[in-house]
Amino acid sequence: MGVFYIVVAKTNALTQADIGILSILTFLSSTFMLLTTIALPTALTKFTSERLVKHQEEAASINKTVTKTVLITSLAGFIIAACLSEYLSQYFWGTAAYTLLIILILVHAFLSNIIALCNSNLQALYLFGKMALVTLTFIVISRTIGAVLALLNMGLQGVVIGYIIGSSIAMTLAIAFIRGKLPKTNQNAPIKPILKFSLPLFFSSLTLLILNWADMVAVNFLTGDYALVGIYYIAVNSVAVLSILYAPITTTIFPALSAKQGLKKPEDITSILRVSSRYLIYIVLPACVFLAVVSQTALAFFYGSSYTLGAVALSILSIATIIMALNSLLNTALTAMAKTTAILKINVTLAISTILILIAIVPFLQIVGAALTRLTTQAIGITLAFYMLRKEISVKIDKEALWKSTLASAAIILPLLVLETTISKNLSITQTLIIEALTAASIYLFSLHILKALKTQDFELLRQALPKNLAKIINLLEKVTTR
Repeated sequence: MGVFYIVVAKTNALTQADIGILSILTFLSSTFMLLTTIALPTALTKFTSERLVKHQEEAASINKTVTKTVLITSLAGFIIAACLSEYLSQYFWGTAAYTLLIILILVHAFLSNIIALCNSNLQALYLFGKMALVTLTFIVISRTIGAVLALLNMGLQGVVIGYIIGSSIAMTLAIAFIRGKLPKTNQNAPIKPILKFSLPLFFSSLTLLILNWADMVAVNFLTGDYALVGIYYIAVNSVAVLSILYAPITTTIFPALSAKQGLKKPEDITSILRVSSRYLIYIVLPACVFLAVVSQTALAFFYGSSYTLGAVALSILSIATIIMALNSLLNTALTAMAKTTAILKINVTLAISTILILIAIVPFLQIVGAALTRLTTQAIGITLAFYMLRKEISVKIDKEALWKSTLASAAIILPLLVLETTISKNLSITQTLIIEALTAASIYLFSLHILKALKTQDFELLRQALPKNLAKIINLLEKVTTR
């Protein structure tokens, strides 16, 4: 996905204004998916993973009920939204010219709902490899075709057509993967207990929609500058790439936490969170600090010098990502423990805070104000999530990893600042970024070695988790960082 934005920005296949319009189309797609799935795919994962061990037929009936419900709501939602597409185009852009684009993005969103159902099944069945393959298929095909069509002067329409083709192929693959994995049943599960779980999560997701998109929409309406929206959208998507460092952890522990909750083993939930936090901190913290310091060089390298206006915003968003990663861990635990009402309370608080802060500072600070809003709400969110979770279990974040990784990450800041202000003037952007990356990695690993941060058992777990052909790299890292 990152490569897609690099290609269309570097070649000017999409202008900054086009990217700003694409961000609003993506917002409409996300809104449709949220309103029509009612958080039922998450409920499907939780209840299926809980019942698979002892009650497979019950798990199958839950699957059938949820699937039928989401298909009905998605079809109804598509018809209604398509009828309103001209009005939506007028509302967001003051013209009906984008009506067809809205209808096309709705087709993509409808197909994405089906993919979400299939992925929920795969997640509940611990088939993470197949789940990853579905996601990779969608992203690679949709972004490749979208970029090619944009380069062929089809603009935004070509991009959205690429999305539709990618989601169609991914949906076909996902359906093939789940076929026959659960026993057939003629029984329908009661929808009431499922909705009791999913509705608070749904309303919580509505507030998350505000948290994730309010700043983008606010910049769009308060400045009216689509190019500025495009620059900020690029900054947000740049830090979103960092989710690959923590999303796999939260995705894989969710069914495990749900199973432990079903077995009434809160101490195991505490242990899983502590171990997960250890690896999350050691990986996410230095990456975010690095991007925050070299934001201007990174934007110039990947997207072009015209996008460096978003450097300060990108730095702030990078720091916010550190908090976001830990926050996602705590929220995953709350969801697995069916504490969706607690999540709703947190997100309502954050949504109200977001709107108030945006209104107060975006007119003056524009995209920097939008980024500061994200940082502030993430700080409030992790405080509330920690408080809510402590009511249920003993929450233990790996403190040793936190302070050692913080020290090691802090050690890279000054050298990077020196490089940013000196060699960057004499070397190309590519050379500068390579030197900065190698410098940061060397200092961080050496600092971990000095602090005796990593242990042999950490690498044993890595060997179990990663492909065998990476064993040599893991062995090398072990020699460098342990003593």
